[in-house]
Amino acid sequence: MTKTITKPRRSQADRSAATRAKVLAAARDVLCAQGYSGATMHAIRDAAEMSLGAIQHQFPTKAKLMAEVAAEFAAYRTRVYTDAIRRGTTPRASMENLIDANFAMVSRPEMAAVLEIHLARRNDPDLDREVGPSTRRFDRRVRLWGHFILRAAGIDNDKAYQSLQLLNNAVTRGLTVEYIRNPDMNLIDRSIATWKAQMLAMVFGS
Repeated sequence: MTKTITKPRRSQADRSAATRAKVLAAARDVLCAQGYSGATMHAIRDAAEMSLGAIQHQFPTKAKLMAEVAAEFAAYRTRVYTDAIRRGTTPRASMENLIDANFAMVSRPEMAAVLEIHLARRNDPDLDREVGPSTRRFDRRVRLWGHFILRAAGIDNDKAYQSLQLLNNAVTRGLTVEYIRNPDMNLIDRSIATWKAQMLAMVFGS
């Protein structure tokens, strides 16, 4: 007699986590394809193939859902950047690794999705309130990473680094937009190499 093997039932926590992951992936994809205005809760519902009620049980408002998309990507970037810095055997190598890890994000759909979210914050107070805290935490981490790398290299010029970091953010976001418009990675990579060389020269002098 053949015994029927039954799979153990997933816990409520596992089911909830799977639902959240599915909704977040759907929100990211809709943001990339249709922009923030097109990423309505109904559009996300259709992409996730679940009921609006199930989505709102996890994320009561669009602002909270968008904030979680941004926070999840910030957490991912934090892990990647931390690992990149630790792999550097010198301050310059750590900075190079950090630059490389940052620009590897340009072609990721999450980068485009989060860019849409941050642009929408200007005219959406609820969104700005929800997204602001995690964004500020991530920005502080990035500033501290740069600060520690420069200190390790014996460089003491925080104002110059802050200006350079602002420029780097602008280049990163600009290349993200360019990738959305024309996903030619050869061209993007050449542009990144040019900026990387300039940035390292400005920081380390050669």
